[in-house]
Amino acid sequence: MAHSLNPGYIPGDYWMVCDVCGFDYRWSQMRKRWDGAWVCAKDWEPHNPQDFVKARKEKIAVPVARPSQVDFTNSTTLAVAGVIGDLTITVASATSISDEDSIGIGLDDGTVQWTTVNGDPVGALVTLTGSLIDEAAIGNTVYTVGDSFSAPKTTTAHL
Repeated sequence: MAHSLNPGYIPGDYWMVCDVCGFDYRWSQMRKRWDGAWVCAKDWEPHNPQDFVKARKEKIAVPVARPSQVDFTNSTTLAVAGVIGDLTITVASATSISDEDSIGIGLDDGTVQWTTVNGDPVGALVTLTGSLIDEAAIGNTVYTVGDSFSAPKTTTAHL
């Protein structure tokens, strides 16, 4: 809205246009809003208090992270050393080993190679689905966990 042709002179109180409604107002009637807009008293609004809320940082990290432990109740040892490429191992006792069981063979580099049993053992001789990937000395531990544990096939893990 335009002001009258002769609105009167007020020193230092110049005319401004409201950024919201577009009407003319004197500088003394205008207010600067929180977003930088110059507005009339009717269009002025305070900054929303919710804009100043600071969320507390959550501690979402686990204080002690550990992988789940598998209870190896059935284990034996190697009775004969294994070499790279072997598809069979000879164990001290094969009583807890059967066809398609998951089996972990302790290797000389400190890792455990996981594979599965291929057929029922013949005496102490166990046939594997994957060949040995490293040397395995006499006395190294052989872990058997049966069908209930789905260990990755032919992989290694540090124990």
